[in-house]
Amino acid sequence: MSVMSVMSVMSVMSVDLWLVGLVAALLQAAVGEFASAVHGTQTSPLRAIGRWLIDTLPTPLIDIGVALLRRADKPVIAATLLLVSLSVPALTAFAGRAALVATLMILGIVGLAALWRRVELSRVAACGIGLAALAAGIGGVWLSPAVALAIVFALAVGVAALRAAARSRSRRLQPALPAPPQPLPPVSVGTALPIPGISPLFTPPDRFFVTDVTFPTPMVDRHRWQLRVGGLVDHPLVLTYDQLLALPSVEVDAVLMCVHNPVGGPFIGNARWQGVRLTDLFARVGVSSDADHIRLHSVDGFSAGFSLSLIEQGYEPLLAYAMNGVPLRRAHGAPLRLLVPGIHGYDANIKWLQSIEVTRFEHAIDYAESKGWPREPSRMGPQCRIDVPVTSASLLPGEQVVAGVAWSPPHGVARVELRIDGGAWQVCTLADALGPCAWRHWSFHWEAASGRHFFEARAWGRDGVQSEAIAAPYPGGAGGYHRVEIDVDEHRPPRARQFAWWLADHGRARLRLAWAGLQAWRRHRPGAAPTHRSETTDR
Repeated sequence: MSVMSVMSVMSVMSVDLWLVGLVAALLQAAVGEFASAVHGTQTSPLRAIGRWLIDTLPTPLIDIGVALLRRADKPVIAATLLLVSLSVPALTAFAGRAALVATLMILGIVGLAALWRRVELSRVAACGIGLAALAAGIGGVWLSPAVALAIVFALAVGVAALRAAARSRSRRLQPALPAPPQPLPPVSVGTALPIPGISPLFTPPDRFFVTDVTFPTPMVDRHRWQLRVGGLVDHPLVLTYDQLLALPSVEVDAVLMCVHNPVGGPFIGNARWQGVRLTDLFARVGVSSDADHIRLHSVDGFSAGFSLSLIEQGYEPLLAYAMNGVPLRRAHGAPLRLLVPGIHGYDANIKWLQSIEVTRFEHAIDYAESKGWPREPSRMGPQCRIDVPVTSASLLPGEQVVAGVAWSPPHGVARVELRIDGGAWQVCTLADALGPCAWRHWSFHWEAASGRHFFEARAWGRDGVQSEAIAAPYPGGAGGYHRVEIDVDEHRPPRARQFAWWLADHGRARLRLAWAGLQAWRRHRPGAAPTHRSETTDR
């Protein structure tokens, strides 16, 4: 055989082995997903590695990712992990079958180790899922690509069917919510302004923001779930879901906002929550006089906490199991989450709550604190958002309306002001208050003149006015005024131009937020004494 013939055969074999490596890696991922679905979870090896990555990445890098990607952060992580898990075996296959097998084995072991870290999985489930994926990847090396792809397709259909059945079963088994002894009155006509484009008074569950470090979202069986209350208490308590529903409940209208929400951003929602007051539960267990801190634990290992002194300052924690009249969805923390109106999400508003530990401050190091966030809870100051019009909108000359929502929990919004083109602040019209912890509609009628204009809005709380100082989400939440820039023109400009303007504005805003976040982390290094900016300014 000539040298050219040998090289030709070797080239064909390399190409074939490259394809074998790609398909074997795909089979490894598919078996991991199928095995996790069989075990009634979504925590596959690939997803467990994603959570491991989130836990390991430097927090400033995570903040930059959230600022730039927002809701696309986890899909980007998932796509990147899938790309790496497929491309690495395919590329190492050029070095030979032994190198391919070694690569798949290493990836399988990393997946198994990631599963082993997950506290929501039993050791049996973690080993079963991880070993199945590992064996499938190695076994796929000796299958023809066509056979392996057929198996992958069958597994994909199986995963879709199993998870569809689980969702259907969850919808059918929705619990009946108890009626609270003193339900909140129906919403009056004056609380909601009939202005197109303004945020609804209650954010629908499917539009309510979802941000967390969980990857993937835990699947918690209500029938097996229990809430444990222990630590520095006189009578430790364990409650099932049905026992929790049997306790007297209350309704609270309140906003919930992520600490990563930029000024005027989407990571905030308003809902009517139902649940049990934490203070009522503490009255049953008897809190020791030595305790000064509450530590909360989620089913996935996440932890958060807050000082007992917050309750004395008027903050009212709620063990919430329903929002807007329906049981919590899985993405929002089902079966139970804690809600502390007026405190940013990461500090205490923990989802998939499993246990409550009454302890002392010096003994409680939570997840966010271990990642460099301040130990003191981050409180929400008065803020407002302009919903109508949006940046790059084109309006006709004449009377126009500017409107939006404002919030200042736990004491409520006192006033909203708007200024146009940097002029004097003008008082806006407020809708009736839904509650001190809820957001409030506001509006301002304006005589629009031709040209480009910008609006800025600020809210007043009972303790002062919204801070003008521009601040990154770290360490105490984003600060500054929401600003919207628009055109007033008798002739509608081309839609393409307006869209390009909107796109450029959003791109610049995300880049500025990412840069501000990086600078904030440089100024407030983890381990240094926490520095807190003032949320309000008295003037």
